[in-house]
Amino acid sequence: MNLFFSIIIPTYNSNATISIALNSIITQTFQNFEIIIVDGLSNDNTISTIREFQDDRIKIYSEKDKGVYDAMNKGINYSKGKWIYFMGSDDYFYDNTTLFFISNKLKWTTKNVLYGNVLIKGDTGWAKDGKIYNGKFSLQKLLRGNICHQSMFYKRKFIVKNKLEYNLRYVVSADWDYNIRCRLITSFMYVNKIIAVFNAGGLSTGKNSNEYNTNEIIDKYKYLYKSDLKNSIKSRLKRGLIFITDKIKFKSNTN
Repeated sequence: MNLFFSIIIPTYNSNATISIALNSIITQTFQNFEIIIVDGLSNDNTISTIREFQDDRIKIYSEKDKGVYDAMNKGINYSKGKWIYFMGSDDYFYDNTTLFFISNKLKWTTKNVLYGNVLIKGDTGWAKDGKIYNGKFSLQKLLRGNICHQSMFYKRKFIVKNKLEYNLRYVVSADWDYNIRCRLITSFMYVNKIIAVFNAGGLSTGKNSNEYNTNEIIDKYKYLYKSDLKNSIKSRLKRGLIFITDKIKFKSNTN
C-alpha cells in the first residue's frame, strides 16, 4: 500500500508534550501514514518516550541540526508519503477523524496545497486563546500574515519538483516565506475545518518574533502588495524584467 501521509515532527527536549502529539496521530481513524521524528539530539527522555509507542510507522532520526526549519527540510527528504504534514511536538490533531476527512478531500483535488484552520491554545501575539485561526487566505492576506503550518498539507511531488526548502536565514519566519513561495507557484485549497490544536508559546509565537526577519520578508515581497502593484509593474517593465504576459499573470496572482 502506498503511503498517503508523511507526518513530520521536529523535536528537541519535547518529552513533556510528545506523547500527546503522537497519541493524536496513532488514534486517527485513517491509518495510512508514517511519522517522521527529526530530533536535534535531545538530552531529556524524548527519544525513549517515543520508542515506548512501539509502532513501526514511527521513524526516528536524531542528529545535530541547525534549528527547527533545518529539521523540517530533513523531514521532507526522509518522507515517502504522497502528502506531507508538519506537526509541532506540543501540538495535536483536533479530533480522531481529521486525517480521514482530509484524505477524502485530497483524493479528489488537483491542488498541491490544502489548508484549514487551527484552534489556538494560549495567547499569541496574533491570536487569543480559544480563537479559531484564520479562515480563507487570499495572496494579499497571506502577505500580511501567515497560514498556520499546523493546518497545512503539501503534495510531496510538488515540493520535490520545485525544490522547495525552508530558508534557514529566517530564524522564525521561514514558514511564512515558504508559504508565499508556494502560493506564487500554485493556488491553494481551503477547507473550513479545524485541523489541529496549536499550542502558543513556541518559536513563532514568542513576544519578540517580529524582530526576526519579518521586515526583510515584507521587503522581499513588497512588489506583490496591491497598493504598490501599478508602480511595481511600471518599474519592472522599464528594467525589462517582465513582458506583457508576465504582467497579466502577475495581476491574476494577487486575487
